[in-house]
Amino acid sequence: MKWKFLVVLLIVILLASGCAEKSQGPRASAAFQEPESDTQDTEKTGNSEEGVHIDSVVFSRAGALLTLKDEAEISEIRVYSESEEIASQEIGKNKDNVFVSFNWDPEARYRFEVITGSGASGTIEAYAPSKPALKKEYTIELEDVTPGDIEKTSTNVEGALKFSPDSEYLAIGTNGGSLKLIKVATGEKVWEKQLVKGIADARIADIEFSEDGKRLFVGEESPDAFLYCFDLEGTEIWKYGAGKELGSDLKYMPAMKKIKLDSEGNIYVAASRACGYIGEKYKYLARVYSFDPEGNLRWKFPESEYMDSGVTWIDATPDGKYAVFGTTCFTETEKWREGTAHVLNGNTGQEHWSYQIQPVEPFFDYSAIWYSTQITPDGEKLITMTSDGRAFLFNNSRIIETGTPEIAWQQNISTPIVVSGVPIYGSANYAYIVNDTLIFSIGSTFSKDKNKDAPFEHPSGNSLFAYDYDGNLLWKWRVDGYAGECAVNDRYLVIPLAQNLVTEDRSVHGVYVFDASKSGGASSRLIQTYNTEGITVSADISPDGRYIAALEAPSRLDDGTVLGEYKVHILT
Repeated sequence: MKWKFLVVLLIVILLASGCAEKSQGPRASAAFQEPESDTQDTEKTGNSEEGVHIDSVVFSRAGALLTLKDEAEISEIRVYSESEEIASQEIGKNKDNVFVSFNWDPEARYRFEVITGSGASGTIEAYAPSKPALKKEYTIELEDVTPGDIEKTSTNVEGALKFSPDSEYLAIGTNGGSLKLIKVATGEKVWEKQLVKGIADARIADIEFSEDGKRLFVGEESPDAFLYCFDLEGTEIWKYGAGKELGSDLKYMPAMKKIKLDSEGNIYVAASRACGYIGEKYKYLARVYSFDPEGNLRWKFPESEYMDSGVTWIDATPDGKYAVFGTTCFTETEKWREGTAHVLNGNTGQEHWSYQIQPVEPFFDYSAIWYSTQITPDGEKLITMTSDGRAFLFNNSRIIETGTPEIAWQQNISTPIVVSGVPIYGSANYAYIVNDTLIFSIGSTFSKDKNKDAPFEHPSGNSLFAYDYDGNLLWKWRVDGYAGECAVNDRYLVIPLAQNLVTEDRSVHGVYVFDASKSGGASSRLIQTYNTEGITVSADISPDGRYIAALEAPSRLDDGTVLGEYKVHILT
């Protein structure tokens, strides 16, 4: 009898279990799960028979991507935290996935509601992850290039990337002089132009969009060194060439190195040409230009001559009141001294003041400013770096008032030290102003003794250092590779990393994303990484924070092996 009782009991248990499973239908509330991954596949549909079925949620930097089971005419997306609506977004399109923008907190619980044009709806509830996902959407293959020697950053294959202000388009400028406009959502090529033809080392040097997104400004390194203005259909509106003024040959070509726009659409351009050694001295020629939106020359500096120093960077305040740049050379120059910060009237090109930074003796008899001279949007302060590893802040408003240029503070970040009789230093490259944080990027370690390699990395080499306006160190991060020009918006810092010349660690190549709004040290601010096989030489982040573009370039090892390909990775 006992066995009959056990059989009956087993049948009851199985029936109860079946009823329990049936009760967990698609209309039941989804139980919250701890955020073990970035995608939540729990769902809760609306009460309508035509309710919207939501498959998943993926959180990214600027919001969340909802994927539907089927395409639907989506009218609106609403986001709730507990019972409070914290964001809503009108869509008005047929889609099977939709991105909703909002600021979310790690490991917090959110409810998403999708409403269609017919009034049907569906919801899904999910925990946000501790850090956002970084997902590759697609890649854009570029032209064949000759890989650079991985032992020299100066031979890296390069390129330029820029998102449009509305985040709809991406402009890609290549090492071979090609310019492409891509529709970001689909990867579709809108148009492509070959700006430079038949010149092996010519390339696109810089790209900028106008504030309204209707025009595209492109600077090239070529015998002509044109600055182009295109509309979004690819029609050339105007161009200006610096090649006739700065001269050219196929080995030493001039370039429109850096482009900056103010809020009125006026353009500021740093044009420079490295001329190589003439006698015992390395020579540069350079000039700074300003144009109005229609291509009319507003001014050039100097007005009647060229600088005998290089200029590789320019910045301007949004109101156009100030334009700033620094000069560079490998040797002591004759007139336009190397290592000098210049502040101009952005409307007239007249110089307000300049300050030459003296070299670090006995290691150097010159100073050089590369890609670092920046001015705060209000024009109050200016920062710059010399290649020997020093960072500086100037109080521009005070200097304008007193007429006396002087350094407000100086930080010796990666200046030369002697190791085993070899003087080494970390080359200072870029400087950025992100809200109230000043970020200085230190690149590769070099030996000042040309006959000896650096025995190991400078303690501050390949690193980022963040300071406040008073010169207090806020945080630092060892990037472990050569950091190219970073992409910056109000919240994020996206860093492309290329080769490490000393450690030769190939695993560091890729892009690294920092959230400047977070508190704490660098480890808490580093929120995402994405590695590439080849070196990553350029990156940009869309203004809405949704997309990141990373340009991978191939490099050749000593044994002839080639790492990576020439292509753009589109990430979300």
